[in-house]
Amino acid sequence: MGAIPWKRYLAAIWLAIASAAFLWLLFELRHVLFDVVVATFLAVVLSAPVAWLNRHRVRRGLAITVVMFVVFLAISGIAAAIATPLASQSARVAKHAPAYLHQAEQGRGPVGRLAHRFHLESQLRKAVPAVSRSLSTLPSKLLSLGRGVASTGARTAIVFVLTVFVLVEGPHLIDAFERMVPRERRPTARRIGTHIAETVTSYTIGIIALAVLNGIITFLALEVMRVPFALPLGLWAGIVDILPIIGGLLGIAVVALFAFVKSLLAGIIVVAVMLVYQQVKNHVLYPIVVGRAVQLNALVVLLAVLAGAELSGIAGAILAIPVAAIIHVTLVEFVAPKMPWLVQDEEPETHAAEPS
Repeated sequence: MGAIPWKRYLAAIWLAIASAAFLWLLFELRHVLFDVVVATFLAVVLSAPVAWLNRHRVRRGLAITVVMFVVFLAISGIAAAIATPLASQSARVAKHAPAYLHQAEQGRGPVGRLAHRFHLESQLRKAVPAVSRSLSTLPSKLLSLGRGVASTGARTAIVFVLTVFVLVEGPHLIDAFERMVPRERRPTARRIGTHIAETVTSYTIGIIALAVLNGIITFLALEVMRVPFALPLGLWAGIVDILPIIGGLLGIAVVALFAFVKSLLAGIIVVAVMLVYQQVKNHVLYPIVVGRAVQLNALVVLLAVLAGAELSGIAGAILAIPVAAIIHVTLVEFVAPKMPWLVQDEEPETHAAEPS
């Protein structure tokens, strides 16, 4: 009977313990790691304008400062354009809420007229007491909302700072990674890295362009029908349109609420315009603008979005498609030479039609 290999057993035990500790550490730091992933994604996207300024004889440090300052101004401007009018009107509504509810019960006021138009008077009378009770808890809800906004703002600031550091240290990190790769593999690594950067940048530019177009169309429709808050609602429609699959419908739901309160005709026209644009976007613009960048099947897009949303909520859903595209690029690079039958040369337009 041979000697028992205690060292091998102990090494296996300690390896299992170390692996479990590493996985536990990853789980505990998942929010930090996700912030790093988001910052890296933003850095890849923003590296294009930084490189453009670099080519026009602007030092890299100054180029990063200019780009990040423009991004900060854009985010602050959008937030102010949406939050300022909605906050002032919310305070006004909260102040006059009892009078509005009393008018609604008697069939007067905008809410009462809307309920009368759709024959919802009885449902409205039943809902008024519950709304009154909800209004009594409004201060605590606003406090909770304020805490959530403050937490989101702090996390956004952290991601912003991380993005700056990734942009500054990006070239050094890439050089260090290339030195770790065997010399004969470096051309392949550079090719994959370039392809990934182009895919992420093209996807982001396409998504932002479609979101801006959606916001402009929504704003024009609201402005023509003289619906209040046309600018913040247009901005809202453009921002949520970035969300894959549900973004367009979420934008329509909120905008329709304000449009129908204005008038039945305004609601029908605004919703019709937004629905037509969504159909044109999903079946024409999205495959052309985004499909050529990611080249993913619609089912893969849907599964990626569901997985991303399950793991990290809204941010995970937004990042799911570019992450899936990165995995696709890597697999094609390594798998295609060995198993070409796994990679089909299809038209880009059939790859990434956004699921509707």
